Amino acid sequence: TKDGNTVTGSGSVTGPNGKTATGEGTATKDGNTVTGSGSVTGPNGKTATGEGTATKDGNTVTGSGSVTGPNGKTATGEGTATKDGNTVTGSGSVTGPNGNTTTHEGSTTKEGNTVTHEGSTTGPNGNTTTHEGSTTKDGNTVNHDGTTTGPSGKSANHEGATTKDGSALTHEGTTTGPNARPLTHEGSTVKNGGSLAHDGATTGPAGKTHEGAPGHASAPKSGHTPTYKDDLDVFGDRPKPSHSGGGHSKPHH
Repeated sequence: TKDGNTVTGSGSVTGPNGKTATGEGTATKDGNTVTGSGSVTGPNGKTATGEGTATKDGNTVTGSGSVTGPNGKTATGEGTATKDGNTVTGSGSVTGPNGNTTTHEGSTTKEGNTVTHEGSTTGPNGNTTTHEGSTTKDGNTVNHDGTTTGPSGKSANHEGATTKDGSALTHEGTTTGPNARPLTHEGSTVKNGGSLAHDGATTGPAGKTHEGAPGHASAPKSGHTPTYKDDLDVFGDRPKPSHSGGGHSKPHH
C-alpha cells in the first residue's frame, strides 16, 4: 500500500509441508533518500528484523543497513555504487556479529546486448576470491559464462543458457571445477495462472543424476553428506560443514 511517500507491504509463504513464514516492511522516500525496515517470522515463531538507508547523489548511490536475527545478533553492511557511462562500479563490506568483515568490489559494463562483470571478495582472513563473466541476450535466449578463482588459484568455470518460450523458461548449464570434472544441469519453469511448476535434473561427473528443481541439487542437511557426494565433488574437495559460534555457515553467492 502506498500512502504519500511511504510504501508498506506484508505477505506470507506456505511450503508444501504446510508451514508458513510471514513478512512485513515499510519504505519511505524523503528527497534523494529512501529508508526502510521490515521483519520476517518463520514457522517456528522466530523473527529476524532489518533496516537500511540508501541515498542517491548524482550518479552515485550509497547505502547502509543491518539485520538482527532472533538470537539478537546483528550483521551490518555498507556500500557504494557509481554509474559512469555504461559502467557501474561498486564496493562494500559486511561485518558479522563477531566483528569479522568481508569486503567486495567490482564493476559491470553493458555494451549492446552483452553485460560483462568482474569483481573480488576478500574475507576477514585476507583471502581473496575473484570472479569474471559475461551475459549476452540473443532473441529469447540469454547465454552466460564465467570463472571463479579461489585464494589458492584454483578456478571453476560455468556456462549455460536460458530460453523463454511463451510461459515457459528452460535452462541448461555446466559447471567444471579445477579437476576438470563437469557437473551439468537442465530444467524448466512453467507459469500457469498464479502457479509455477519446476522440474529438472543435475548430473555429476560419474554420470549419476539427481532429479529436482532446475539447476539445483537438493541441499543436504548441515552435517550430512549427500548420497551423490562423488558426483558433486567437482572442486576436488568434498565440502565439509563449518561452524561459527553456535550456527552453521551458509554459502555465499
